[in-house]
Amino acid sequence: MPTKKKTSPARRKPVRRARTVSRASKAASSFSTMASTQLRQFRKTVDQLKARLEKEARARSSASTIIGEAKKARETLMVQMKALRDQGASLTKQLKKAMSDASRRENARQQAVAKISELRAELARRTEELKRKSEELARLAMESAGRAKDIIMSGGSSEASASAPVEADSVTEESEKREESSSESSIERELHPERKG
Repeated sequence: MPTKKKTSPARRKPVRRARTVSRASKAASSFSTMASTQLRQFRKTVDQLKARLEKEARARSSASTIIGEAKKARETLMVQMKALRDQGASLTKQLKKAMSDASRRENARQQAVAKISELRAELARRTEELKRKSEELARLAMESAGRAKDIIMSGGSSEASASAPVEADSVTEESEKREESSSESSIERELHPERKG
């Protein structure tokens, strides 16, 4: 029977080591490949996150700028609204005052119109009364002239006949003038009270 050659343990070990080293190097190379791939992915992710952070920071700064501008615009708008409210209140007061003035003026105008119509009626009444008195005075003057004529005819002197009609006429004219001036002055006083005296 042939005997098997026994291999020395020293020979076996190097072969195993070589296989182990080759496996380890393969594992290391695959690990380094995986690590580099993951590292690239991490870097890519970090770059994406940085870009996103920068974008969000820009968006935040623009948003804060917009918020600040909106606050300023709101404050300006509030000031303008307050000014408009004040102007509206002032215009409302002026309008109320103008309306009350207009109603007062209208009342005064109506009172003046009523007073004028009343004075016109009084003037017409007094004119009619003056006309009636003038007619009555003229009638009385004619009657007195007729009486004087009768007296003269009945036997008065020529002097009496000459003076009587003149006196009657002068009395009649003076009384008519006195009546007219008194009625006109009373009407004038009522129409123009500031012209008293």
